[in-house]
Amino acid sequence: MINSVRNTVMFLLNKDNRGYVSPSEFDYFAKQAQLEIFESYFSEYSKALLAQNSRKRGLNYGDSVAHIQNKIDIFSKNQALTYFDATPTSPGGEEDYFVVPSDLYKLINLTYAGKVIQQVPTHRFDMIVNSNLSAPSVTYPIFKREGDKMIVRPVSIHITGYDSVNVIANYIRKPLDPHWGYNTINSDPVYNSDSSVDFEISEEDETDLVIKICKYSGLSIREADVVQVTSQQEQLEYQKQNS
Repeated sequence: MINSVRNTVMFLLNKDNRGYVSPSEFDYFAKQAQLEIFESYFSEYSKALLAQNSRKRGLNYGDSVAHIQNKIDIFSKNQALTYFDATPTSPGGEEDYFVVPSDLYKLINLTYAGKVIQQVPTHRFDMIVNSNLSAPSVTYPIFKREGDKMIVRPVSIHITGYDSVNVIANYIRKPLDPHWGYNTINSDPVYNSDSSVDFEISEEDETDLVIKICKYSGLSIREADVVQVTSQQEQLEYQKQNS
């Protein structure tokens, strides 16, 4: 999809005499456009869910909730977290934590030995840990997040974390950065699929990608213009194949 998007963008820019977008500029614009569309999935999902709950939207073929959820589920991931102990002689010290995955976008939950670890607000964490009535246990563990750290209690989870039982993060990851790979032939960049990283969002969002990348390039267009250009390109490709 990335080569199709770039060809359409370049055609529209040349048609409008807006100059040339280098491969590195295209990669940057493509990354921003993909993130913008990816982030819109979550607000669209919330709106669709609200409409469905208020009986304003049907199920089956009209079930946009499931449709958007399918787009998001592509980015679902489970990963065992890395445990970091800054004071190995004193496991469970204040510096003990699990490392947040670098590609995390939205956390679903943490689990340990099949149990969900309850997230608690930072301002209540110490109070719960030190409480005689509500202190966390292996059966009812808790955690708080501080930046790129997941601080989990009780301490016994940290100790057994060295063994086969791990703290697992279930989360939505960020999409990979798209990259239009190319070889230089006669001073011109020519698409190379082997070195490219394609968009990870749904192919049905290709038109939105083109519109947003053109916008970042300084060109405002309508959806109809993209559809027309895409149709023209398909006709040219068909003519080449049958000539």
